[in-house]
Amino acid sequence: MTKHALKPSDSPLLMPPSASASFDALGLRVEIRRGAPAVAEVSGDVDIATAPWLRETLLLAIQRYGPAISVDLQGVTFLDCAGVNALLATARRARLEGGQMQVTRSSAPAWRVITLLGLQYLFTGAAAAEPCPVYSVNSIWRTG
Repeated sequence: MTKHALKPSDSPLLMPPSASASFDALGLRVEIRRGAPAVAEVSGDVDIATAPWLRETLLLAIQRYGPAISVDLQGVTFLDCAGVNALLATARRARLEGGQMQVTRSSAPAWRVITLLGLQYLFTGAAAAEPCPVYSVNSIWRTG
């Protein structure tokens, strides 16, 4: 990852300086609005091809606007493990800098992946009412 000279700006951050237009062609769009917290609106497919760019964009937003960030995944049409990793890296960086990353809205496909992985409490900041269930392979495949 390249280091970027950052200047405060009132305009929304649409792309990190090192991003190329090809991410637009891949269908991922991220718009960052400054505020307390900053809001990142993500739309399109977040997969192995676009997740590194998403990660860079969100980390740049934390560096530029502070460690509190809300991520709106309402427009996400696909989320794979690379996309989840980008969100986890963002949450970790925000925590290390004294803030928090929170998913404020989510599309059905993104929420399905987040809940299947048991990350809904980490990403929403809500306290878990009960621990996430742990299944063994034998209990899942056992019949009768």
